[in-house]
Amino acid sequence: MEENYRRASLLAWELRRRRRPLAVAPAPPDGRFFLGGRGLELWEWHRGFPPHGRPVVALDIETTGLRPGWDGVTEVALVREEPGERRVFRSFANPGRPIPPKVTEITGISDRDVREAPPLEEVLQEALPLLEGAVLVMQNAPFDLGFLTGPLKRIGYRIEGRVVDTLLAARRLMPGLRSYRLANLARVLAWPGSGFHRALSDAEATLWVAHELYFLKAAGRPLALEDL
Repeated sequence: MEENYRRASLLAWELRRRRRPLAVAPAPPDGRFFLGGRGLELWEWHRGFPPHGRPVVALDIETTGLRPGWDGVTEVALVREEPGERRVFRSFANPGRPIPPKVTEITGISDRDVREAPPLEEVLQEALPLLEGAVLVMQNAPFDLGFLTGPLKRIGYRIEGRVVDTLLAARRLMPGLRSYRLANLARVLAWPGSGFHRALSDAEATLWVAHELYFLKAAGRPLALEDL
């Protein structure tokens, strides 16, 4: 099953590269595709993303460990996409505690990187304009929200509406994968980027996964991103 999704994603990538339908076309492998009068096409050529022109923001953080309230945030990144514009925010944050060597090995972020960085509340305050009016997308949202909800509350901000969790959406829409970690979802869905365990690359990968899952589920129908 996983390789079927991978092959379909590579076919989608080829169609994007060609920028035209595939004249000699197989049956559409999943909801991202349809057979039009000129052959196999992608729904994204006709529907667009984000749906209904509403901005979408992918958010990711890096931390010193897995325990909200004890461990701290070392890096924050947001990628905001709306029709005709993409905006990116990335900043180190001072976690208020040392970064364990094992975490530095994974992320490449050291105590030296964050020593002069602002505290998390200041970083979030600077990032808030990117969240305005947007649908928020995260991979494994409860983890990130465990670190962010308190600091956001302290600066007077509350996340409104439903957060789209690409981990949960992928489990519903792509059964049979051996892993639903971001790296594997990005591989299966042919993300063209590279690198993980840094906030910006993970936010970019999360936005790509949300894009692919959206068209996989919508299959050409009008659908709100929150309905993933």
